[in-house]
Amino acid sequence: MGNCMRALPRATASPRFTSDVKRAIRAAEAPRRPALTWRIAAAFAMAACLIAVIQIGSMQHERRKMQALRVEQQKIQAELAAVKEPVVVLENDKGDRVIMDLNSASVQPASLKTYD
Repeated sequence: MGNCMRALPRATASPRFTSDVKRAIRAAEAPRRPALTWRIAAAFAMAACLIAVIQIGSMQHERRKMQALRVEQQKIQAELAAVKEPVVVLENDKGDRVIMDLNSASVQPASLKTYD
């Protein structure tokens, strides 16, 4: 049987078949690069995400700042509410300062009479 097989004419592939097979092998081996439009779209998406993260961070920073200002304002209002006594501060140009509590000081009201 081996002699009979050797006696048959050899079959050769056409040049086009050979080139098609080689091209298919090269295409399977070569890594495919993504299209340029997908790369650009990915870059824009990353830039948009980065901008969104920065914007959210700055908004949170502003909220914290406003919250701190609100707390400080409430604290000052509470301190002002705690001061129930009327107080007068007198100061001259030399830097001498006198603080008077009007409830405990013996202050006489000014006379409405005029002495002409």
